[in-house]
Amino acid sequence: RFCSGFWIPMAPYFSPPMWEQRRICIAQTLYAHKVQSVLEVGCGEGNVLAFLTGPTADDEYPITELVGIDIDADALERAQAALEPAPHDHRDPRVDELRVRLFLGDGMGPPIEGVGGDAVVCSEVIEHVQLAQVVALTDAILSGYRPRVAIFTTPNAEFNVNFPDLGYGTQQARLRDEDHKFEWTRAEFEQWARNSARDHGYSVELRGIGLSMRNADAGFVACGGCTQMALFVRDASAVHCSRARSKPVQLAPFA
Repeated sequence: RFCSGFWIPMAPYFSPPMWEQRRICIAQTLYAHKVQSVLEVGCGEGNVLAFLTGPTADDEYPITELVGIDIDADALERAQAALEPAPHDHRDPRVDELRVRLFLGDGMGPPIEGVGGDAVVCSEVIEHVQLAQVVALTDAILSGYRPRVAIFTTPNAEFNVNFPDLGYGTQQARLRDEDHKFEWTRAEFEQWARNSARDHGYSVELRGIGLSMRNADAGFVACGGCTQMALFVRDASAVHCSRARSKPVQLAPFA
């Protein structure tokens, strides 16, 4: 950046911002699979759901239902506000009605009665649960809700080498967020994804999001995406050999 006759070096950054790249990738993947109903497990403040309220790329297969579940009531209140129709929604209403529901509950518990969907999204959530709970979360989504499509995203630990403050590879190494219980390398993520796909009757595709940074210096290490994504697609011909499916529970929508 040029300022008052001299250059001020800028720190490396993502363009578009990492959060936007992640949501675009999720949305485009859902559209490509002609998904019309989406459940987000660990929806938080509703940022991903709000991103999906706009018009889809395929008018033949619009998203007509969005459902979010989270254990944090305060976050759900903010999600409610984020998902309220904006002024332009009233001026230019959707052709297809959109139903939105939020639930206060545990995404690792039994499925909610009457809640399902073509797809389940679990974005930047898995790293917030204890490693011992990962199997329960995976089972709840791939066996409990058993969607046609499931998307998981999580940080790529190896990319932390490009964030000097995290001290990746040193004894002082830190995770990206204080609430993260772990961060997986690409190999660890792939092992979990392929084992989960095999156990639940899905195919899986792995992708990297945020592969490069603007203004990165010569020391930038190319090691996959800043975020890694697993796309699970249910195999209709496979024998479902996962753990027994839990009986759905009744849960009133968050209000």
